[in-house]
Amino acid sequence: SGHQSLTLIRCRRNTGATQASLLVTCSDNHAPPTDLDHSSRRHESECLPRNNLFENLFCGESRTAAAIPVSSEVSEVAVGRLSARMVFADAGAFGAEGGGELKKNRFLSTTREVEDLNQYWYSNRTITHMALDVEEVCAAEGTRAAFLSTPSVYFSLSKEVRARSWCFDLDTQWHKEPGYVCYNFQTPVDFPGAAELRGTFDMVIIDPPFITREVWEKYAETARFLLRPGGGGHVMASTIQENAPFMRELLGVEPQVFQPSIPTLVYQYALYASYESKNLGVKNPEIPDDD
Repeated sequence: SGHQSLTLIRCRRNTGATQASLLVTCSDNHAPPTDLDHSSRRHESECLPRNNLFENLFCGESRTAAAIPVSSEVSEVAVGRLSARMVFADAGAFGAEGGGELKKNRFLSTTREVEDLNQYWYSNRTITHMALDVEEVCAAEGTRAAFLSTPSVYFSLSKEVRARSWCFDLDTQWHKEPGYVCYNFQTPVDFPGAAELRGTFDMVIIDPPFITREVWEKYAETARFLLRPGGGGHVMASTIQENAPFMRELLGVEPQVFQPSIPTLVYQYALYASYESKNLGVKNPEIPDDD
């Protein structure tokens, strides 16, 4: 069925024909941080440089998206590209300049989506609602948030909360960011500083580059590894609505009223949370009502 095909891929607006699926890996020789204070340590990551992203695909195994069934509603497959071309939708599509009640979003104005990494940025309004939730959950001194493949939200936080947050991502363009950790979901608990970071976070925000259960199981393993023991950790995530049953099973999250706007994605995502959220409990005016 169309829904079943949607669980396999993420599809980009205005792309070409079927593309090959790519995943890059990080090198293994990372020294863990000596402490958890951003002010006293910076990760000089040894992840693969961006011009060598394609030399290590799935740990040496190249996989393609050939023969994946696509519904009539999703006519293009874009789980990655073989070229190193970077794309960026017009800033207006993301509301990057703000206007009205929204402030200008510097990340959206300056950061391109990398198709090879299957990056899709949320709109300014969506980022604002997600970031407000993080700011409220992590308002108390000492609370910490981990952002798994969600750099747009991480870089949109206030300075105070961002200083207590960490950005786990494969994209090496942020390797000089104090809170950056080179993260490859294929090795869910094997990343720089894993031993020191284990069980130290109050909140995890997740948006994987792929939407299959297999990938979500790995991200869920990372989330459980990072959250403080004893339960009560906050989880925010985004994926398709059809994934709700296994999202509930893996992470204890439920779909929220607020639906995210992702301008370059051809189908609608849902936001999930494991807690009651005021910011995600309202409708997003960017998303039209269903007929």
